Amino acid sequence: MKKTIQKMIERTSLLKNTENKKRLNGFTLVEIIVVLVILAILASAMIPSLTGYIDKAKQKTAITEARSVLTAAQTLVSEEYAATERDENGEIIVGIIAPDSSFKAKILKLADITSSKSSIKSITVEKGKVTAMKYITSTGMSVNYTGGKFTVY
Repeated sequence: MKKTIQKMIERTSLLKNTENKKRLNGFTLVEIIVVLVILAILASAMIPSLTGYIDKAKQKTAITEARSVLTAAQTLVSEEYAATERDENGEIIVGIIAPDSSFKAKILKLADITSSKSSIKSITVEKGKVTAMKYITSTGMSVNYTGGKFTVY
């Protein structure tokens, strides 16, 4: 107890000396403001570049979602195509493939897309292969698949 009281007295005597006061004080208000201004400048320079990265990530997510839908569509189309009857020239007689709303619902269910905002606008099927597709993602982005390439807009 005596030691703590002695330390408090020593510290109080140190505060009386102006040279020691400067050593015990923290940052001045001006120094803090300067640091905040520098941080604000750095943040304002970084925001536009981060926005670009966020947009690219959203596009890649949309393409991934569309790729999942395309895989599901191709699976169902292949199943239907295999089950169709053909004549001796290989032309389809009975079966396939009118991508109507129930067929599109089956595709979304198989792709495990649960959002009611997602929709397949069109599917083009030629000889048992999905050649084109227009898809609206759950976030409202539109993805086109044509010629083996995905385009987001």
